[in-house]
Amino acid sequence: MKKHPLLFWLRWLVRLSLLALAVFFALGGPLPYWLGRAFPALSPLAAISGAIVNRAWYTTLYWSLPPLIVLALAAWKGRFFCRWICPAGTLHALPAQISMKTKVFKHRINGIFFWAIIGASAIGLPSLLLLDPLAGFNRLTPWANGIHDVAVLIPGLILPAFLILSFFQPLVWCTHVCPLGYAFDLVHLRRKKTLIKQDETRRAVLFGLGLAVPLAFLGKYVPKSLRASTELPILPPGAKNPEQFAAACSRCYACVNACPTHVIRIGMPSSDRSLGQYFQPELNHMKGYCDEFCNQCSQVCPTSALNPLTVDQKRQRQIGVAKVRKEACLAWTDGEHCMVCQEFCPYLAIDTDESKDGLPRPVVNPEICRGCGFCQNQCPAIRDGIAIIVHGVERQGEARNFQW
Repeated sequence: MKKHPLLFWLRWLVRLSLLALAVFFALGGPLPYWLGRAFPALSPLAAISGAIVNRAWYTTLYWSLPPLIVLALAAWKGRFFCRWICPAGTLHALPAQISMKTKVFKHRINGIFFWAIIGASAIGLPSLLLLDPLAGFNRLTPWANGIHDVAVLIPGLILPAFLILSFFQPLVWCTHVCPLGYAFDLVHLRRKKTLIKQDETRRAVLFGLGLAVPLAFLGKYVPKSLRASTELPILPPGAKNPEQFAAACSRCYACVNACPTHVIRIGMPSSDRSLGQYFQPELNHMKGYCDEFCNQCSQVCPTSALNPLTVDQKRQRQIGVAKVRKEACLAWTDGEHCMVCQEFCPYLAIDTDESKDGLPRPVVNPEICRGCGFCQNQCPAIRDGIAIIVHGVERQGEARNFQW
């Protein structure tokens, strides 16, 4: 049945308008910071995975009304979201207009990816959540916002790679790879049973759940021979323990885009990280500090990897603990008068230890320190590296109140 030309042009007008709006949101236009999560937060795949990982169905789903509406729309209209709203789908549809119409992917693997994400979420590490198209669309925006880390590009290459493939096989991502599109077909199954055949569904479930086990194992496993240290990453405020954060984070980098001091960066692979922690948002205090009165990162997370915190809750949250490296400290080793870390600490967590000559030397109070990194970021020591460094904690908690 031939489509009416008016409907064709109307759909493209809507799609291109929403694509422009998504780019505007992602690049942080002159709008409220929480709009940076607008499109990643629409993903039912990320919401379901987050609910399974966090074992908090009521809380997670209560705050996931937008993706539930998208899922309900799919139950009614199938891939309506893909054809009219999804910015990633619009990008893939553009090269499809001049595609060579060859076969790059002969078999649909989107169902395998979908069930692998669901299965790995139940185990605790949905590594393939990287394939969520709405998170993927957001992934290159830190580079555009001035965060020129090489790590931004590596997970971000998924989108441009399939855009290139679309010149050969039209909409190859949407039809053969996208796990979110498969979810839409799955919930629409009662209306159009031909969308997914029973045999294909059975194979997808078996292969997907089978793939989830090694993915979760690889994501958590770090061979002892590769563990260079036991240092924990410094995670954004609102994170649970490192494993849960790595599991729930879809790498959409909404928190990276929202951070006004640019202290949240993308962690590169390293020998003391598990595979599941690769490319996750982490605080790098050499690049900035965590502002005392800022809670923006916890407000924009669309997957519940970060619990939403009020400003007061965030001010009490201990995300790390600073430690003085006495061998590099100007006061401890060189006998110079330097208390820069104490001057900049907003929480009064730096105590004073006097030398025999009455020279003040910095000592961190670990019960008060929040791990904001202001001290590390401002430390003037250069001879043997920074003299005060913030280390991550096993689980974020509430620090003791400081006295003015």
